[in-house]
Amino acid sequence: MGLLHALPLVLFAKCVLSSTVVPHESISNAPSGFRASGSPPPTQEIKLFIALVQSNITGLAKVVDAVSSPSSPSYGQYLTAAEVAQYVKPAAASVSTVMDWVTPNVASVKPFSPAGDILQVSLTVEQAEGLFNTKFSTYTRSADGQEMIRALNYSLPSTVQQHILHVHPIIAFTPPPQRTSKNTVYKRKAIPDRRQLAPCEDIVRPVCIQEFYGIPNTTISGSLTNSIGVQGYNSPGLGEYANNDDLATFLNEFRPDIAGNTFSVTLLNGAQNLQDNSGGLEGQIDIQYTVGVAGDVPTTYLLDGSNTDAATSYMDTINWLLTQEDPPTVFTTSYGNLETDLTQSAATSVCNGYMQLAAIGISMIFASGDGGAANNQQSQCTSFVPMFPPTCPYVTSVGGTFFQPPTAFSSSSGGFSNYFPVPTYQATDTSAYLESIGDENSGFYNPNGRGFPDVASEWEIFIVNAGGVTSVGGTSCASPIFASFIALVNDRLIVAGKPVLGFLNPLLYSTGKGGLDDVTVGESSGCGATSGWPATTGWDPVTGLGTPDFPGMIKALGI
Repeated sequence: MGLLHALPLVLFAKCVLSSTVVPHESISNAPSGFRASGSPPPTQEIKLFIALVQSNITGLAKVVDAVSSPSSPSYGQYLTAAEVAQYVKPAAASVSTVMDWVTPNVASVKPFSPAGDILQVSLTVEQAEGLFNTKFSTYTRSADGQEMIRALNYSLPSTVQQHILHVHPIIAFTPPPQRTSKNTVYKRKAIPDRRQLAPCEDIVRPVCIQEFYGIPNTTISGSLTNSIGVQGYNSPGLGEYANNDDLATFLNEFRPDIAGNTFSVTLLNGAQNLQDNSGGLEGQIDIQYTVGVAGDVPTTYLLDGSNTDAATSYMDTINWLLTQEDPPTVFTTSYGNLETDLTQSAATSVCNGYMQLAAIGISMIFASGDGGAANNQQSQCTSFVPMFPPTCPYVTSVGGTFFQPPTAFSSSSGGFSNYFPVPTYQATDTSAYLESIGDENSGFYNPNGRGFPDVASEWEIFIVNAGGVTSVGGTSCASPIFASFIALVNDRLIVAGKPVLGFLNPLLYSTGKGGLDDVTVGESSGCGATSGWPATTGWDPVTGLGTPDFPGMIKALGI
């Protein structure tokens, strides 16, 4: 009986394999900086991720609009992760068709995402070449010698193609997430005496942020479910950690009223939060300016130890958040990539993951990047360079500013996506900006793309690293500051019996503008003879809608 039951599946698999093979994705050449260095061993095992067609992703987008728009009667009525899964899980026919095709030809296959819309398969190079009708090569990146096994194209059986969005990373030469912060010229070997600290325009620390943005120094709700998540990576080449002793020193010096506060750590993919001062600055920035600004809001450091490509790393975080009983209400990430580091299909899958997090009420906040409009291109620049995830329409991107006078940080990345169209909530603001600059920078950007950043905050701060105080700058500083601002607004909402803010952008571009101070001075860097983006009245692609105004936001929310 078992054999008879299995026979139709075997016959179906053979039928699928014998169907017409159809090209699915391709690129013309490997990206600049990569060179082919031979063929990989046929028996070498690789991992691929198959993204299946989601059952009702357009329906989920409508739900996100409804629960995130202040004018909607469903505002704040977030879904559970289980309810979200019903929108994205593939149809049974898609699962059976793909599984019948792939299972006889791989070493293993298992769900990668909670809803099963992404499968992870392990197989040999030889098996992958047969399954996807392609030829793999080993490519070496000249910058660091990293090797990748990739192809320039792949095909799928016609009977399977309609069920698959894309297979990653066959044609994707995507690096890991990249940190955005950079040291500034100011260095301090010893802790300064608090009584001798320079004014806030010279040394920015938590009390300065509280003063300029009107941010309170304490929570009042006592809620443990209103929390901040902080992304970290300590894979080879990144080596970021958050040091407990440095946080203690930082709080003793700059926030003695909350001295003793700390953070919890969650480790993914073999990560270790080492305490030997071997890490870089990113973990210190992100933890010290969430714990140190948001006060008693619980903070979790999510540290990923994988050395995979950015798309997979971002999905690891999305999957983790979707499986938590009480996920952080605000999540800040100071890492990013060039939009072109990801294929458009992979970026879309990741962005759809952020859509899922928006549906359950998480504010996903990303640093906009530190390369200016053109990612530090100095010559032979023919186009500006958008960043991802900041260009995803379901995240909030944070640019950088100076405090006094409020001025755009010239290295703050910003611009317009080449992958994602302008979302409805932003269209009026981006259109007004483009009309104001006329033909300036014409041809260097996509005028129909999603604009970023959405907001901005202080870009240069003092931290404690390896026991000493140092000044660091970049939008890596701005993102955790803005996340702390939102977490403290959530605290007041909880006291008022209202839901937390969730996906921020529909609010920020409407009634939430009252909680932001516009920045109209300065501009971002461009390339060669081309200037970047000028800050101006209203939204602009260097400071977004402006900087935090806590009393203004509380008033705008009616609490």
